[in-house]
Amino acid sequence: MCDTDPGHTRAGSALSRRRLLQGMVALAALAGCGPEERTTSAPSRSPRSSPSPAPAQLSAYVMAMHLHASTSEGTGSVRSHLAEAFRHGYDVAWFTEHDWRRRRLLYRPTFSFVPEEQMMGGAWSVLEVPTVGEVAGDSGGALVPNPVSPSDPAARKASLRLQVTSRGDSPATVGHRIRAEGGSRANYRSRIAGRTVSVDVLPTSTGPDAWGQVCFLLSHHPASGDRPAGQCALVYRLRTDGSDEVSSQGATGYVDRAVRAGEWQSLTFDLVADVARVWPDMDARDNSLNDIRFQATSRRGARAEVLFGYLRLDEQASYDAVGVEQDLVDRYAKEVPDVLGLIGSEISLGPHLNGYGGEQAPYDYGPISRLGDKPGYEALPSIVAHIHRSGGLASINHPSITASGLLAMNAGGADLIEVGYGHSGPAAIQRQLDTWDTLSRNGLFLTGNGASDDHTGQDWQEEGNRYYTAAWSNELAQPALLDALSRGRTFTGYLGSFAGTIDMTVDDTVPMGSVVVAPATARTLRLDVTGLPDGGAVHVIRGAVDHAGTADPTPGTTVVKSLGATDLARAPSLPLDVSGDCFHRIQVTDRAGAVVAYGQPIWLLGAPPAGGVPSRRRPA
Repeated sequence: MCDTDPGHTRAGSALSRRRLLQGMVALAALAGCGPEERTTSAPSRSPRSSPSPAPAQLSAYVMAMHLHASTSEGTGSVRSHLAEAFRHGYDVAWFTEHDWRRRRLLYRPTFSFVPEEQMMGGAWSVLEVPTVGEVAGDSGGALVPNPVSPSDPAARKASLRLQVTSRGDSPATVGHRIRAEGGSRANYRSRIAGRTVSVDVLPTSTGPDAWGQVCFLLSHHPASGDRPAGQCALVYRLRTDGSDEVSSQGATGYVDRAVRAGEWQSLTFDLVADVARVWPDMDARDNSLNDIRFQATSRRGARAEVLFGYLRLDEQASYDAVGVEQDLVDRYAKEVPDVLGLIGSEISLGPHLNGYGGEQAPYDYGPISRLGDKPGYEALPSIVAHIHRSGGLASINHPSITASGLLAMNAGGADLIEVGYGHSGPAAIQRQLDTWDTLSRNGLFLTGNGASDDHTGQDWQEEGNRYYTAAWSNELAQPALLDALSRGRTFTGYLGSFAGTIDMTVDDTVPMGSVVVAPATARTLRLDVTGLPDGGAVHVIRGAVDHAGTADPTPGTTVVKSLGATDLARAPSLPLDVSGDCFHRIQVTDRAGAVVAYGQPIWLLGAPPAGGVPSRRRPA
């Protein structure tokens, strides 16, 4: 990738358009496996009789929440995530791209190759990448103050000089990449659509066996035709003997660009147009600009030398990022009909909150001109209010703020909080459970969802963070799923560790997620759990609702009952302690005692809370 030479073949018009097969064959191709190889690691969505008062028939629709595709900074594409969702039996892939990356907010427009040059509150530099092949001792790269591009208007400017001489006939490549991590937050990584990339080039030693290259690492895609599954790359070979032709080898595409030796010249790369030329079967817009590399390649002992300067990333004013995302989801719906793709947003320049449903409208960060000026958690209520005004549900993502901090602002009025989250998996989930229970103790009615925050679109079953959320619903449609999330009619599991279902009712009439306001002397909890792991158990958790506030920001919960599979089959109901205001929830543990799944609380209150009960939390 980015450093191989396919023998300088000419493909051009020989590239043929390959159609994806329809139906299950298409799904199998996208997933890289046959239809019979679709896993059963997620819960079944077969309709079942529900103990809930209405409707009588519900299905557990399994959702991959908090996914990042080609608008964000990872290798994931919409297509690769949908392939993984199908492969693992999910019903929904809910994409929540970073809002500021979608808008390219505080994205650097130019780079003059000056070491640690400051812009937008961060610095870019160039970093050497490993050499490929055997090279002579004078091969390598360096930033030099002269010569520099005459078209660069910056007061301080430099250029990157690359030179390489191969040993023997085999090709050899040296190169550097743009380093924009750290304070710059990789502020060029986003979708390739809606912008072009330009660079000034001075080839000083080139020929049939020596040339410069600009390489762009893109997104991961499933296999298609002759292209294997993998992260794609587009390499522009800058040749004094070449013409504008395209070819490909594996997941790497090549575009030959003619350049003139011995003079500075500006080259503009339209990545979307050229990806479409190389791989006509791919929707070129479904690619992120993940890396920019400048290279020089030599073969047969020829000496290559090229200088690069004045990098520009130019935005297209008419670009509609959300519209492109919706276009991609709509297109793939015809190819992957078993998975519903939905578009949300992660508002994430400061605290990270997801907006599910409603209009994906831009949040106003105010007069921010530096990446370091990002808002803190004090902005959480404002972000929640924005999501609500847009018609969506607000989720507090991977909260790093303490329970005290959330209590002090009443969780900002959010609807959801990521409880099932973390790359250490079930072994480290207790902190999130405790934070959630502390909010429940204080009468804050949040649905605890599970999310993967996956940026790769690859091998979901191998990721440490692989939580899913399942919604009890009578319809696989966004409004019904949002309704289930807002009511707490959901449960969360850990992919590969729990493939069952979780539900419960109080007195056979009050569904999971509800808030009951009524005095009672006796109540019965019915447990409805399937797919208990071998050697696992169901724990019934009880917590007082005493509004202890920040004076005691702890969960105050206890395990009041532990049941194995035999216990569940023999006695799925148990009496509840209703001696005071309280909440109950259930969780599933594996043989080792780790929490691999959990349901939502039911709150039992003797009097209305000060803030009232949300209408959707009231049992019918």
